[in-house]
Amino acid sequence: MYCVIQEIKTRRMQKNGYPKRIESYHTKSNVMPNYYGYYYSTERFERPIKKAYRISIHESYREDGMVKKNQYGICTVNYYDLADDIFTLYDWGDSKINIAADAIGCTPEFLYNLIQKKISPLQERIQAEFAQTEEFKVHQEHERITTLYAIRKTEFNAKYETVGSNEYDQCYDVFGVLQRPKRLKEIEAEYIAKKRREEQARQSYSRYYDDFFSNYDENQKERCPVSGDHGEGNKAILKQFYRTLSKAYHPDSNPGKDTSEEMKLLNQIKAEWGL
Repeated sequence: MYCVIQEIKTRRMQKNGYPKRIESYHTKSNVMPNYYGYYYSTERFERPIKKAYRISIHESYREDGMVKKNQYGICTVNYYDLADDIFTLYDWGDSKINIAADAIGCTPEFLYNLIQKKISPLQERIQAEFAQTEEFKVHQEHERITTLYAIRKTEFNAKYETVGSNEYDQCYDVFGVLQRPKRLKEIEAEYIAKKRREEQARQSYSRYYDDFFSNYDENQKERCPVSGDHGEGNKAILKQFYRTLSKAYHPDSNPGKDTSEEMKLLNQIKAEWGL
């Protein structure tokens, strides 16, 4: 039993190669923010090589003193399907391999290995040829551009905390060229203002905490019995105190800061107040 790969000529030259260009465009709207996007050109590389490869399994056996042969066609794969590395034996030939294996009396895995061993050197040679073409080099450049675009956008979103938005695209095109420096300055200013507001809020909560607990002495403990019987009105106020302070000192609101002691004290007060 052996695998045969027969080279055959195809009639037509392929015209559905990779796009020749990647281009940036700019949207302008009075309703939505302006942003930059990109698209691939409709003009594509022609693929001049007219070759395909017919894959089959051949079985020889003796019957009544004579050599007989069976042939099982598996699939036919185009030159550029091998060059693009989109060919997989499973997708192209799974059903035929199972039929052949059942007829021959072997496992599908045996035939897979037999065919793969035969086609791998051919695919490697074709891919090496394709790597020397202008089409391949242009495609690789497009891949580099779009990969860098994704990296820059991720870094921008992390820096200005704009995950899930398109602020990066409002400033830069796909090539990483700053097209709207004014908009970038606005985003930077918005970020600084946001961090300033957050810091002011933290300081405000901190002062509230210090003022509240500096007055929480033994005399106030006596005026605020630990039985939990405060009346509904006072209890609502105490609950609001607790919610405000627990939010201010929760670990999620204080990344990089240890607030375990504050939370421990708050939980103790919650129990004492019967909240």
